[in-house]
Amino acid sequence: MIAVLAASAVGLLSAFLPFTPAEPYLIAAVATTGTPPFALGLAAETVGKVLIFLGTRGAIHSPWLRRRLTRRPRPAPRPPGRLGTLLARPRAAGAGLVRLLDRPRQAAAMLLLSAAAGVPPLLAVSVYLARAPMHPLVFAATCFLGRAIRFVVIALAPRLAGY
Repeated sequence: MIAVLAASAVGLLSAFLPFTPAEPYLIAAVATTGTPPFALGLAAETVGKVLIFLGTRGAIHSPWLRRRLTRRPRPAPRPPGRLGTLLARPRAAGAGLVRLLDRPRQAAAMLLLSAAAGVPPLLAVSVYLARAPMHPLVFAATCFLGRAIRFVVIALAPRLAGY
């Protein structure tokens, strides 16, 4: 039970600080404690991503933030020069992912891929989808399924290796 709670804490930290991955902890916990890999895999990180999603969504709709963002009048933009026009063109790879995330069905598939494989980064997808019309329960369920797949496979690695 302590290993599962510790995996939850490490996963929550990992959700907010991407440079503290939960994967090494999961492998070490399964190899040293004998805790079922499924329990450890499910305990890690999903709660943190849902908090990021809901927090970002709340921040976007916050009246206080809207007042702060719209307080200052913006100066009229200058027409872009040649270099500005070239840089403003959407790049094929990035523009395609953004278009996919704007469609509900494709966004759910991209979220599942991101949660399971880590590509594109789940933190970025979570923040981006907070502005999309995705229901929070769909986000939570899809993220949970993808993270469960990822972390259970990672947690099973020591047993598959014979440890």
